[in-house]
Amino acid sequence: MGTPHSAQFSQIDSIDLVLRTAREKFLVRPEKETRLWVKNSQGSFERLCNTRVTVLDAALKSGQLVVMETRSKDGTWPSAQPQAGNKASKEDEDFQGQPGICGLTNLGNTCFMNSALQCLSNVPQLTEYFLKNRYLEELNFCNPLGMKGEIAEAYADLVKQAWSGHHRSIVPQVFKTKVGHFASQFLGYQQHDSQELLSFLLDGLHEDLNRVKKKEYVELCDAAGRPDHEVAQEAWQNHKRRNDSVIVDTFHGLFKSTLVCPDCGNVSVTFDPFCYLSVPLPVSHKRVMEVFFVSMDPRRKPEQHRLVVPKKGKISDLCVALAKHTGVSPERMMVADVFSHRFYKIYQLEESLSSILDRDDIFIYEVSGRSAICENSREDVVLPIYLRERTPARDYNNSYYGLMLFGHPLLVSVPRDRLSWDSLYHILLYRLSRYVTRPSSDDEDDGDEKDPPVTASPILADMAAKDSIPKPGHVAGGSSQNPGPEQAGPSSGVAGGSRAPVNNSPGPSHWPQRARRKHLFTLQTVNSNGTSDRSNFNEDTHGVSSSSQPYIAIDWEPEMKKRYYNEVEAEGYVKHDCVGYVLKKAPVRLRECIELFTTMETLEKENPWFCPSCKQHQLATKKLDLWKLPETLIIHLKRFSYTRFSREKLDTLVEFPIRDLDFSEFVKPQNESAPELYKYDLIAVSNHYGGLRDGHYTTFACNKDSGQWHYFDDNSVSPVTENQIESKAAYVLFYQRQDVARRAKPQPDLSDPPAPPACGQPPNSEFMDVN
Repeated sequence: MGTPHSAQFSQIDSIDLVLRTAREKFLVRPEKETRLWVKNSQGSFERLCNTRVTVLDAALKSGQLVVMETRSKDGTWPSAQPQAGNKASKEDEDFQGQPGICGLTNLGNTCFMNSALQCLSNVPQLTEYFLKNRYLEELNFCNPLGMKGEIAEAYADLVKQAWSGHHRSIVPQVFKTKVGHFASQFLGYQQHDSQELLSFLLDGLHEDLNRVKKKEYVELCDAAGRPDHEVAQEAWQNHKRRNDSVIVDTFHGLFKSTLVCPDCGNVSVTFDPFCYLSVPLPVSHKRVMEVFFVSMDPRRKPEQHRLVVPKKGKISDLCVALAKHTGVSPERMMVADVFSHRFYKIYQLEESLSSILDRDDIFIYEVSGRSAICENSREDVVLPIYLRERTPARDYNNSYYGLMLFGHPLLVSVPRDRLSWDSLYHILLYRLSRYVTRPSSDDEDDGDEKDPPVTASPILADMAAKDSIPKPGHVAGGSSQNPGPEQAGPSSGVAGGSRAPVNNSPGPSHWPQRARRKHLFTLQTVNSNGTSDRSNFNEDTHGVSSSSQPYIAIDWEPEMKKRYYNEVEAEGYVKHDCVGYVLKKAPVRLRECIELFTTMETLEKENPWFCPSCKQHQLATKKLDLWKLPETLIIHLKRFSYTRFSREKLDTLVEFPIRDLDFSEFVKPQNESAPELYKYDLIAVSNHYGGLRDGHYTTFACNKDSGQWHYFDDNSVSPVTENQIESKAAYVLFYQRQDVARRAKPQPDLSDPPAPPACGQPPNSEFMDVN
């Protein structure tokens, strides 16, 4: 601290007068930025943020200590520097690099914030606004919609540090704390969307710098047959009466929205302001799905297939696509979602493919296609089969053995006339023959020969008598709400749309007694979760008693499994040639996205329009047109698609021009005398790499002083050429109108050194610091 000075002020004097007096007494140069602190009765210091209030309003008392702080040449405030960082701060002051070429430290999943900040920092007119301290005169501390000027001041601190030329990278900790304080969704260190943060930041800066101190009520008026230019001018003036800031001057434009009622033909025309354009990407109507095909031939390993199906198709379309690769009829296929060694869901052919996520493990099983022609015809039953291994586990009497699921479940077709435990054992042994070794005669368990014969004891004997055995092409069992087996045809897929097949037939407890030990494994009736049935088991998962689900479990003793079961072979599969197929996505031009944005559409049922003429909510047609374009146009590419059942990121390559993006054909009306009002040049790009659950944000930006493009990846900065900018990762585009760029370009001084290279040319090393 310097030598203290004393000064006298009236209670009606402003804090600004106190600041100016302090600057005079301490001989502070005009270009230096200063701020005031006051020492309170507790001995701590408080900021005097609003210099427009009086000494009385600030509650200053006679003899109270006021401290003036001067911003350092590296853009930081001395009070904001931790003691441990003083040495690093002095080293930064000695460093001299290109202003604006400064990285931002990743605080933990804050790359989205860094990307948005680097884009905004490279908007020339906004950065000049803060560097030249014009924001100090427009800080709005009393706006109830604002953040008391704190967001604007925190952003100004970042800009001044980044453009001081004294930092290789800076730590945006204070800014991150401010953002989390005013927007709780950004609290913590979870990954977020750079466009969402950008939207919040632009709105926060606008309200903190709004020149309108008291917003008046403005009634929105419809066109009511008036000329468009008159209605548009009125709408823009009404907008400016409540919103007037550097953000409005730089980023706000005007839409023309036209709604037409389908019943009465009423046309409603309104003009609405916008801050950025969120344009859709042309979406492919095809989808690539990976599935595993399990043949009835036990010698064939499961095959992995990559199928191209309609995005809004059905399960039957998936079977038809697989039939082209395998030659197996779609009517002989059953589709299931396998999770944790059990059937999570078995699908009906009529179900939508949208219910299947990309991460789901989908198995398609070949089953018998023999269908019932008459009452006495031969039919097949499809049984779900689980694999379990007996593992030691302690119960109260130390005699209980646990059973753990393993391997992949099966759907096995069993002829109705072979529904006995002995026959089922041999059928399953045949289906498992690829990875289960048959025991020799010497390995047979003598104890089995002492068991009573069970070949004449049919499985589901009493169920068959009641005609409750499922038809071919169906899982054994069907929901009580669904048609009975006698009503369903062989091509109707699987019974029930629940997580697992369900039946209203008698429970497994009514099945005839089977052999407890039979050769390699034993067979046990279980429920859909793979747990053994018990008489007191009455859990209801989907409205039907789970104890009625006729699932079969193959139970292995550990020694028998180790001796006869080949786990490596059981897990083996082959890849079909189609696995190497990649659905080629043709690149789209940015112009196509804008055309799609301005195309007429019909409102969805969830968002109807209330027609003032017929007094009803209508699914009207809506068309958006661009009426007034801003100085800096932000274009948000809607790469993230969300539906009821699926979420995906569109990695389509969007081709966008670096220079001369012409909007003249999209703007109504056109000013033919000023074509430069519709031409834009690219100045920044926010990129997103990765998918929905994880990803990384970076930035391409053109330095306003040097004209050189740089790649900002958190605290790393490197020069790039223009041909590196266009990629599938482009997410948010920043375009500057050409007339604004020419107007803001400084006139060259003969005494200045030669200008640095233009965008796309190799940079001069003296202007570039690579971290």
